[in-house]
Amino acid sequence: MEKDYSLLFERGVTALNNNAYEQACELLTECYINKKSFRGNFLLTTALAKHGDYETAGNLAEEYLSEYIRNNDYFEKYIIINAKAGRFIHLKKILISIDNYLSEVERKSFMALIAAEERRYLIEKKSLIDSLRKKIMHCGQNGALEQREIFKKAYLLPSKIFFQVGEYLLNDPDIHSLIKANILDDFRVLRVMNEVSFYFIDHGKYTLVPGKLHELENTAIYNYFQAKIFSDKNQALQIEYWREVRLKLILLYPYEQELVQPTKLWLHALLMDDPSLQFPCQIKKWAELLENELSTWQIN
Repeated sequence: MEKDYSLLFERGVTALNNNAYEQACELLTECYINKKSFRGNFLLTTALAKHGDYETAGNLAEEYLSEYIRNNDYFEKYIIINAKAGRFIHLKKILISIDNYLSEVERKSFMALIAAEERRYLIEKKSLIDSLRKKIMHCGQNGALEQREIFKKAYLLPSKIFFQVGEYLLNDPDIHSLIKANILDDFRVLRVMNEVSFYFIDHGKYTLVPGKLHELENTAIYNYFQAKIFSDKNQALQIEYWREVRLKLILLYPYEQELVQPTKLWLHALLMDDPSLQFPCQIKKWAELLENELSTWQIN
């Protein structure tokens, strides 16, 4: 078995070296399915990229992201492959996440590489970018589920365009609140420090600086409800209950800590699981708003 794998692997490498990329993809894919390793991942990722399938190559490389990050040469190749797939937002998030571990020289080098690839992508894919931008900016004309599918394509836009489109969607009252919350969180992670305005779930318009926002998952209220559900509730329904509460907290982001209290009453209000309970007016108002907004979204 090991001998067969070695022969297959050797044939795959030979095909790659001979620029027979389609054959290399087939052979190295079979090898990778049988035995996963960073070397196998790198060679198959390279073959896929050479074959022009940058999106699949980028996704495959995620399985060994830590290995790519450890070596600057490999990480540069990772950057180029993902840049050719248009995944600049993804790349910038990764660069921010590892910033504390980079030297000044490395930081400047990686940032310059991403910037150069982004400039090239803007020129080479201009018509595709223009088409995507228009489609995404008008996605509010669709229902919530269609909006979600269309908005996923925003992550294939260069960062400058992503920010423009994101700000536009934040100010569109027809865009679902979950999408707006995701945009705000993306802006937070990307350290956007200019003021942006947006329509909130209560239809009010607010202004904030995304780079100064908190991370929802690190809040006491998020952890309280998570712990409460997984300790108190029926085990068979825990995941379903938590998914619903989590989505409702996201709908209230970034004001969830001001609006919701870490109490059993609020947990019942978020779950709407006890018709006999009478809620105070303010809790009832927000509970109904959340229920209505979530009803248009596919939870599963």
